[in-house]
Amino acid sequence: MWFADRSKEGDLYSQYMDMSNISLKTFEKHLAGDWEYVFFNKEVENIQEVFKDHFFELYELWKAGHNILYCGPDNFVKKPIEVFGKYDDFMMFNYTDPKSSIEPNHYNIQHEHFFNADVRYYPQSMSQEIWDIGLEMAENWDFDCWNTEQFILNEMLWRQPNRTLENTLDPEMAYQGHMLFPTTTQNELLYSDKWNDCEFKDAKIVHLHGSRHAPEKLSIMNIWSKVYDI
Repeated sequence: MWFADRSKEGDLYSQYMDMSNISLKTFEKHLAGDWEYVFFNKEVENIQEVFKDHFFELYELWKAGHNILYCGPDNFVKKPIEVFGKYDDFMMFNYTDPKSSIEPNHYNIQHEHFFNADVRYYPQSMSQEIWDIGLEMAENWDFDCWNTEQFILNEMLWRQPNRTLENTLDPEMAYQGHMLFPTTTQNELLYSDKWNDCEFKDAKIVHLHGSRHAPEKLSIMNIWSKVYDI
């Protein structure tokens, strides 16, 4: 169950698996460090169950002593990236759309700077207190709100005492490709760059927002695989 009818997009599972395989190849090519790939794959009734399960599964990995870079299957890495050992705080890197949250939720919170959660980093140095903020909210998951996961993670992000917009926003690490399609024109790309405050050519990771228009997003990833020699 999604929050919209996606039946016209075809077999979403197989498309996401194809996206994931391409995405992994881009990380294998560009992500620095000695790291291990962990892939979450299960059956659920509601997409929100995925988000909730991920929250607690990632917490268990963190408690086991791991630094965790979490990325959805619709991310494409274009350039070398360094993450492990680079950040002391829990990190997300760029806005989502809309850039300020507006969706009602049972936490009664909104965020002026609403960041996208599909590229995020949990270092061992982040504090348990920040996790506790999220854990309390996650135990009371709002299944009626699409952005529940992002509300929780933004609360964790901005409750960290050292986080400011100036030292957090880094669109090169999470260029939002929600406007990108195989038919995107040069003018449309320029508009996307303006929204991201980052030129596409400088982007290191591109998040394609495959939670809609999955066939087109997979098509882009296949095209880019040839362009970027993946």
